[in-house]
Amino acid sequence: MEAAIIAGVGPGTGAALARAFAKEGYAVGLLSRHRESSDPVAEELRNAGGKALAVQADVTDRRSVQAAVAQIRQGLGPITAMAHNASGYGRGDFLQMEPEQIRQSFEANVMGAVHLAQAVIPDMLKVGHGFISLTGATAALRGKAGFAPLAIGKSGLRMLGQSLAREFHPKGIHVVHVIVDGQIDTPRLRSREPNRSNETVIPPSAIAEAVISCLRQPRTGWSHEIDLRPSLETF
Repeated sequence: MEAAIIAGVGPGTGAALARAFAKEGYAVGLLSRHRESSDPVAEELRNAGGKALAVQADVTDRRSVQAAVAQIRQGLGPITAMAHNASGYGRGDFLQMEPEQIRQSFEANVMGAVHLAQAVIPDMLKVGHGFISLTGATAALRGKAGFAPLAIGKSGLRMLGQSLAREFHPKGIHVVHVIVDGQIDTPRLRSREPNRSNETVIPPSAIAEAVISCLRQPRTGWSHEIDLRPSLETF
């Protein structure tokens, strides 16, 4: 059995990605900074007959990532799929903003993906195939006032994805950047806006389904970048 790593696992998109890869037959390694975010998802997958392992890791810490990947590889097998869903955020008035806010977003979005990709691509090259999904955002395409940290992090992640695709597509590793253009329907959003219409938010399962549709593409017709949004979203 081959393994997929999902980084940034919580009750929203990360959990949906984990379920989707498990349905495709992967053993699933779940990375999160806090075990309480990933343990329930791992238990759910195991109860459904899948193979899953939750590991606490900080994607901004190279050694933490390497140790987590080694643990997952030992427990689940060679890693041939990766979904980077970890993200730094940060917002506020630019002149009042601490530089650390920008640094944290860059570290989580870009360097987290760098550390993970460098740790798992050797497995993919060894078996001759692989799949990497990078969860992006509208901010990857255009910056918005008050959102400098997110725009810097997500646009950097997009450029990393393009570089990885150009280097590793010819070697059998499919790299996909997913622009999520809209708010995701998460428990946190529902706690803030309990009456929010379903038609104005993106279900995490829809994001996961879009990723899996790319996973299934033949090598002669790979997508590198996709975008998705609610039908009511302006763009």
